[in-house]
Amino acid sequence: MLTLDLFRITSTVAGPGHGAIPAGMPWWQAWSFDPTLIIPVALVGWFYLRGLRRWEDRSRQHPWWRTTLFYGGLGMYLLAMESPIDRLGEHHFSMHMIQHEMVMMYAVPMILLGAPTTPLLRGLPAWLRHGVVRPLAGRTATRMAYRAITHPAATILLLTSVVWAWHLVPGWWEASLQDQKIHDLQHVSFTTVSMLFWWNVIDPRPLHSRIPHLARILYIFGGSLPKHVLAAMLTFAPHPFYPTYEAARRVIPIDPSTDQQLAGLIMWVPSEMVTLIAMAIVFFMWLHISERRQQAADAKRLGTPAV
Repeated sequence: MLTLDLFRITSTVAGPGHGAIPAGMPWWQAWSFDPTLIIPVALVGWFYLRGLRRWEDRSRQHPWWRTTLFYGGLGMYLLAMESPIDRLGEHHFSMHMIQHEMVMMYAVPMILLGAPTTPLLRGLPAWLRHGVVRPLAGRTATRMAYRAITHPAATILLLTSVVWAWHLVPGWWEASLQDQKIHDLQHVSFTTVSMLFWWNVIDPRPLHSRIPHLARILYIFGGSLPKHVLAAMLTFAPHPFYPTYEAARRVIPIDPSTDQQLAGLIMWVPSEMVTLIAMAIVFFMWLHISERRQQAADAKRLGTPAV
């Protein structure tokens, strides 16, 4: 099969997807420093700050807690990618799973809750904003593509397809452990599909989801269910899925089968908690919006100002 051939080729000619922790080095000292990630993240953070400084009278539209969540999300993303968690992922499937959950279930939603669209656009250099972004955003093809990839059915399909493919297509996960480029592609794909999924839940102002608030509860449930099924498959599998982890040196005293069960539980339980919290928040937001609309309707009917 093509995927198995890909794994065989990358196993022999490519460097590891993570930097393995040398024998004798304490794992907590195994930090990474990847300029190809740190520099872009730093630029995003700078453009956001620059945009806020250029945005006059923004306190009501962009409260302080959005800024805090945005930078907290960037910090969480860097922590997942540059801390010892990343290099432990060479030795333990469960550590790799912690990394991906930090990105998809925590860092990405926090960044979107920071409402980054307006600050980032205001913070971009004028030549980039007027010469590239504005003409591109004005094209009909761009708007059609945006509506297509943010459609609720499309985001759930993309999220499910990407997560299931990386874990279950023969050779894909192994290739990501052996080839840094494939490993980076995996991280980019996970970040992208989680960004698209949460986009329809969070409403990153000034853009808005096309899903009514109450229907977002079903959307969150429908998008998370396939991932939970995959987590159950990993947790209750009778044998490890990935030979690389069976052969890897154990940094943490845990056997490969237990390591995979732990990885499945990490994908399952914390993700389920985030899902339930998100559904509850959306429900209470719907109640609040419904109450305000009812008050406005009553005020209009009675001819009195709305509270």
